[in-house]
Amino acid sequence: MRTHWKTLAVASLGVLSVSCKGMTMDQVARGVGQVVDNSAAAQKQRDECKKLDVEPTVQEEYAIGSAMAVHWVQGGGGLFSEGSRGTGVHSIHEYLNTVGKNLGAQSARPTLEWTFGVLNDDKNFNAVSTPGAYVFVTRKLLAELDNESQLAGVLAHEIAHIVLKHSIKQYNSAKVSLCQVAVTMEKNFPGSGQLIAAGGSGGNLDLDSDSALLGNLTEKVIALAESGNDREQEYAADKMAVRMMISAGYDPNEYRALLRKTEDGSSIGSRHPKKEDREKRIVAFLDGLKGRDGEFTELSLEGLRSPPLKPELVAAVKGSGRSGVAKDAK
Repeated sequence: MRTHWKTLAVASLGVLSVSCKGMTMDQVARGVGQVVDNSAAAQKQRDECKKLDVEPTVQEEYAIGSAMAVHWVQGGGGLFSEGSRGTGVHSIHEYLNTVGKNLGAQSARPTLEWTFGVLNDDKNFNAVSTPGAYVFVTRKLLAELDNESQLAGVLAHEIAHIVLKHSIKQYNSAKVSLCQVAVTMEKNFPGSGQLIAAGGSGGNLDLDSDSALLGNLTEKVIALAESGNDREQEYAADKMAVRMMISAGYDPNEYRALLRKTEDGSSIGSRHPKKEDREKRIVAFLDGLKGRDGEFTELSLEGLRSPPLKPELVAAVKGSGRSGVAKDAK
């Protein structure tokens, strides 16, 4: 995996100097004993913070993505390793990356350095993704899949979130919010100087050179990610996932079977759509792909398959082992 992972060894994920979740900027500043600056100059700077809502550079995306990836690995009980279940684990990660990279190649961002891994979590049926093309699935999820098409569906869904830049939108929101907090407070927190400066210039950040800022932003983005994606984002990811599955030769009906394995619960928030609604939209999308006689179709539904999972994967993910605490962000 990328060297940005090493950056997070320095930037502890718990170093956020100011927690501003659910609070106004004035409340944040007063809560930590700082003077609130409501001058016209400060208001102008807060408006300039909105300029941070721009497309990040590739380096910036990989930095925040790898930081988030470290968080998900830590929260998921670590990566599934040889010590977790004995032999064959390396081949499982190779298998996951073979399936995943093939799907990533079908996406609108085929040149990303797609990286896939298994979290050592046997309690939560879950998959997560981050900017910079990191995708993780839990052991619990793998243990309940019926075939490779369902595995492809899980990975394609997370790939779609990355391609559609849903986490990037959360990252930009975090940048703007923290910048405005920094302007509001008379005494700034570590890393705030670069945020304010970037707000007045191009809006991009050098996170590799500022571990404090990287840690601050990571914690904020994780908090947003844990609240779940909204309905329209999930519908868009579902549709793109099905398209990728078809392009890669997988039976998209297995995606519907995959959805039935998930649970509608409060852990992912009320913004998340019900699985029945998601399945209805997939059926409508597939029906729309069926062309009339003599007409070419955008995607062919002929010759699609549902190959079995590799036996070593099935054997390795069954049984007991360490469990993690990863939350459902799928």
